[in-house]
Amino acid sequence: MSRPTVSVIIPTYNRAKLLKRAINSVLNQRFGDFELIVVDDASPDNTPEVVESIDDGRIRYIRLKKNSGGPVARNTGIKKARGKFIALLDDDDEWLPNRLELQVKKFEDLEKGFGVVYGGFYYVAQQDGRILGRRLPKYKGDVYGYLLKENFIGSPTLLIRRECFKKAGLFDPALTSSQDWDMWLRIARYYKFDYVDEIIAKYYVHGRQISFNMGKYIPGRERFIRKHLDIWKDPRILSIHLSQMGLLLLLGGNPEKGITYLIHSIAISPFNLENYGKLAELALDSRSMEYIKKILHFRQIPQPASNR
Repeated sequence: MSRPTVSVIIPTYNRAKLLKRAINSVLNQRFGDFELIVVDDASPDNTPEVVESIDDGRIRYIRLKKNSGGPVARNTGIKKARGKFIALLDDDDEWLPNRLELQVKKFEDLEKGFGVVYGGFYYVAQQDGRILGRRLPKYKGDVYGYLLKENFIGSPTLLIRRECFKKAGLFDPALTSSQDWDMWLRIARYYKFDYVDEIIAKYYVHGRQISFNMGKYIPGRERFIRKHLDIWKDPRILSIHLSQMGLLLLLGGNPEKGITYLIHSIAISPFNLENYGKLAELALDSRSMEYIKKILHFRQIPQPASNR
């Protein structure tokens, strides 16, 4: 069999009702030279029937024997991929039809040192499909320093050279959150990033993402910080991470630990105006716990949808 240009990987667990939307958004791409690998993380629902009901020879279905988590499911798909590029899509998100076409064309104009092309996305309310805001890309080239401070890339928007995973490794199953951020940061050590300056995906907000789970988010974020020594080398960068987690803990009902993080953040970098600006930005829009957690996952406050 000829190798496709792109291998699309959708890890899924117990979301049969949402999965078909994600799959169809891939099959409806204007660029058609891809394989779609659906990795079922041992779902107890009718996920197998949903996938089998879609008649398209580009779909490959893999079912894991036991539930192992998102990183393992993604890694399984990456190992089975045959394409030159890897594109990732979560089972509750959606692509716009121009996604692959724009990014494959972009790669044709880039030198070998570029490993990733990403793009913009909408924040969308799961319950009613309302567009809450948008996020446009802003950094390209050597983005490693920017990624040390914030995860500015939406996971439904990356097109990645497959060789990047050979150089940087696969997703880290030991992280209970921040797995995407960790992966992009490791790739950025070796490769440059570029972007298409358009909205190419929809990121659905429904309160069940891993970034909204306090019991997993904080330990995962702490482990992520400990893992990347370059964060520790710069007190200004470390202070941003500590203040974010401090605010999240305060809002999440753990004021003692939250205050400890905030005090430590100020102590190690008392004149870090960037940290205070980011903290104020988050605190000012504390209308709901879910919204704050979403912002902490993608640090920049989305622009109002009416401005797009």
